[in-house]
Amino acid sequence: MNSSSADDDLDLSIFDPYTQAALIRGGFLSSTNILKYTEAEFRKKTNLTAVATHRVFIAAANISASNVKCHQEPNNQVLTTGCKNIDKLLGGGLFKYGITEISGESGCGKTQFCLQIALTVQLPLPLKGAKSGAAYICTEDRFPSSRIQQMISNIRFKYQCENTIHMNELRQTDYGDNILISHIATVEDLKKCIHEMLPKALLHRPIKLIIIDSITAVFRGEYTPSDIPRRSRDLRDIAVFLHKLSVEHGLWILCVNQVTSSISDIGGNKLVPSLGLSWANLVTTRLMMSKTHSSRYIEVMFSPHTAPTSVPFRVTEQGIE
Repeated sequence: MNSSSADDDLDLSIFDPYTQAALIRGGFLSSTNILKYTEAEFRKKTNLTAVATHRVFIAAANISASNVKCHQEPNNQVLTTGCKNIDKLLGGGLFKYGITEISGESGCGKTQFCLQIALTVQLPLPLKGAKSGAAYICTEDRFPSSRIQQMISNIRFKYQCENTIHMNELRQTDYGDNILISHIATVEDLKKCIHEMLPKALLHRPIKLIIIDSITAVFRGEYTPSDIPRRSRDLRDIAVFLHKLSVEHGLWILCVNQVTSSISDIGGNKLVPSLGLSWANLVTTRLMMSKTHSSRYIEVMFSPHTAPTSVPFRVTEQGIE
């Protein structure tokens, strides 16, 4: 068994017992020992499933990327959501690397949340922004230009800096021009966008955030029941490449998911995120929004950074608060 530093060690508790036993048995307890192999080679050595192998590689890649970049970006691992209570709920904000999913029924505030993050990533570093742009991929509706302009016009009221230089930077940033917008209608177009267009854009523009609103739309209607294996492969292909871009370029990835009705254990129907386990196993953090006649809530369903809990929020002219 190869030795490793504590910072390089995997957290075995995030895996199921069978995966834990396979890692211990093979001496694969650090990201360094794992990432020297391809996923196919590693799967043969451990006899794990493809899904389990990929989850191990995601965890190893996140550790490796964190160790490499922690000295370069010590204060820039967490991105503010623009709402203090939601930041606290998430353990500080949105964490870099991996995929954050936001799901919920129609009209609960998912796109509002995404628009706000597309602006907070442009904020100065002291405000927990990244002073960078965003790539916004729309798959359902046209990009809500009028709403984003309304939010931009309220930025100077929503965010305040004591430092004059940072306050001037906050006011002078051209927020609209820093959002690269793409409209996608099919799975193949989405794969082309992620595999070809985004890597080129990342080389030429200061982008630190990728938003897909929504991942669900292109996967509904294109597949028959007999196409389920192909659907799972396509989902995995997209998620794996998003993880790769996230680690290589130090990105935040935010994907919107819809909900579907499921029969709960205690009887009755319950709303759960769509796309099933083939997608859920590839998500790092899962958030869910809900609404009643008078309130909206955002809930952490699972995350490596914080325990499951929820907080209320509201949507105003300024954004999510």
